[in-house]
Amino acid sequence: MLDNRMHLTPRLRTIMAQVPSGARLADIGTDHALIPAALLRRGRIQTAIASDIRQGPLDSAARTARQFGLDGQISLRLGAGMCTVQPQEADTIVIAGMGGETIAQILEDDPWALDGEHLLLLQPMTAQPFLRQYLAAHGGIIEKESLCREGKRMYTVLTVRGGGKTEQKSLPECCISEALLQDPMAEQYVTRLLEREKKITVSLESAVHQKPEELALHRANVQVLQDALCRIRKEG
Repeated sequence: MLDNRMHLTPRLRTIMAQVPSGARLADIGTDHALIPAALLRRGRIQTAIASDIRQGPLDSAARTARQFGLDGQISLRLGAGMCTVQPQEADTIVIAGMGGETIAQILEDDPWALDGEHLLLLQPMTAQPFLRQYLAAHGGIIEKESLCREGKRMYTVLTVRGGGKTEQKSLPECCISEALLQDPMAEQYVTRLLEREKKITVSLESAVHQKPEELALHRANVQVLQDALCRIRKEG
């Protein structure tokens, strides 16, 4: 009943499922603060910070808090990225509903998030390879990558902890992660990615004005995804 009243989508539910019990949560780019509100109502977290760069979403977050009897339990912060949060205030950080490049920039601006002491739950809407590449280069370990379906789209939620070794990876190597391949919906997700990359490659190959570097990138993506799909089917 609670979930219905709060209109929690599969994407939000998937993020919430990764939040450890007793966490001190910071929700960056909170929008309506549905994640912290739902987790507080369930007694799953100790404290909650809801931060956003715009006042409008924070007003919505305040309405959510009032609606569900959480006045004073969610600390509302106005500001860009994680500048509103001190490292000791939270042990679990949600950054969801943004492009992968934006999420990477937020982490770049406040590198303490990848110190190994904080659990990061990242849900990129776009540029997933770029985000995985950034994490690899900055010691971010993808402990788990969870897939969910919402309408016709599939989303991925990265459970990340810093403090790992740094690796320089190419974008094609970051099309997917080893963690993603463990998800039950991995075959469906990789198949979708592969079909898209093949279409892009064919389009680039037939273009009047060739773009060699871009074409090489998508050909490499196709190869990585084909290999991954073979592995999934073999191991399945």
